[in-house]
Amino acid sequence: MNVLCFDISSGGLSAAIFNEELAASHLIETAWQIPVEEDGSAVLDVKTFEAAFSNSCRGTVRPVHIDAISFSAFMHNFLLLDASDRPLTPIFTWLDSRGSDGVDRIRSQFGSSFHERTGCRYHPMFPVFKLASLRVPGAQRVGTAKSFAIAMLTGHWVEDHGTASATGLYNIRGAIWDRDIMNAVKLSPSALPPLVERDDVAGYLTPEAASRFGIPAGTPVIAGSGDGFLASLGSGCENPSRLAATLGTSSSARRVLPHPVLVEARGTFCYRINNELFLLGCASSNGGNVLDWARSIFGPLPEQSTARTDLPTFIPLLNGERSPDWNPALTATWHGINARHTAADLAYSVIDGVVFNLAHYIDILDRASGVRPNEVVLSGNGFLNRAALETLAAVLDGKVLRPPNQGLASLRGAAVCGLKTFGVNTAAEVERLVNESDVVPAINTAQARERYSRYRMLREKTS
Repeated sequence: MNVLCFDISSGGLSAAIFNEELAASHLIETAWQIPVEEDGSAVLDVKTFEAAFSNSCRGTVRPVHIDAISFSAFMHNFLLLDASDRPLTPIFTWLDSRGSDGVDRIRSQFGSSFHERTGCRYHPMFPVFKLASLRVPGAQRVGTAKSFAIAMLTGHWVEDHGTASATGLYNIRGAIWDRDIMNAVKLSPSALPPLVERDDVAGYLTPEAASRFGIPAGTPVIAGSGDGFLASLGSGCENPSRLAATLGTSSSARRVLPHPVLVEARGTFCYRINNELFLLGCASSNGGNVLDWARSIFGPLPEQSTARTDLPTFIPLLNGERSPDWNPALTATWHGINARHTAADLAYSVIDGVVFNLAHYIDILDRASGVRPNEVVLSGNGFLNRAALETLAAVLDGKVLRPPNQGLASLRGAAVCGLKTFGVNTAAEVERLVNESDVVPAINTAQARERYSRYRMLREKTS
């Protein structure tokens, strides 16, 4: 059985075909740029998305029979459509920092109960806050990039519980769209799609879509879920002894639990995965995008860990921050620079800052869940940098694992969902993948921990 999987990210669109052994083939990657404008807007043009999606469909399916299609997509995105399902807006992304008026409006009505209801936080990245501020004439439907793609293929609008849970419009305990919050943003219940599980069939490819995208009519389309959920699934991290750490455009640490953890003071988010599981995590607006920024200034970044302890400390909040402060106004800073420091020193301090931010998240999750993981499984192309790998391993207590093709974790999770729909259990294949992971060596541990301790002290002062 072959599943065509798509991963819609803030950096571009990836597509690959997975077989029952979770081997990937025919990988296609289409990059796009989402500019962050001075007014805080950060949107993806719908036509850019449609063109990339169509090209990826036709580029992957020609040589192989496809039995199903499944999706992963970046979370916290949305677009508005009219009564005929024509897009009226671009796709708003998590990078878009507009919506502060909406934050104030919802906070005035729900106060601290908002986190208890939704597992989300007061931060403009959540769609609920932009929707509270937006007034688009003729808007009748709220969709996401994923639900829009599914509708293009099948004619049906659905959303999985995980993606819904990350909007701020979803009641995490009731596993339903939250009517009180919808009323607060003046959103009709008919504007939001029905909720399904991530491995449900969302619909079947229509003849019109078959002609447009080059995939046989009647092909089942699986709902899939958000990229964070599926990166955890595709990395074997729905096992409670493991924690998932992703360094992509952004960065995050995530732990799967059988119950929600909704403690306001921890600074974590908590989303519902399905009827049985919840995703506790911390997410940063500053990950691989900060490394790319550093490359644009310094050129290639260092690739080896360092025994230095006298490097400057970089607080990598170029794009404001989500966890644990949820403050879009925070900014990046360097500390401890002197005349002896070189451009290479500054470049390495950027790697430190991004990695130490992620390590801090892992510590927060340990304390919030009350469980310390035995293994941390990595995903995301940010970990192609060896210095980032070795520095993270040096400051964590548990074993750090890098699976083969760690950049395909979300795509692989989408494949796991698609195969499960048709009775194919891939648990053994996922475990095999984890068992084949490289154990990242902890090098220059004492020096890295000294720099990390200094980072933690300075980071707490920025909160």
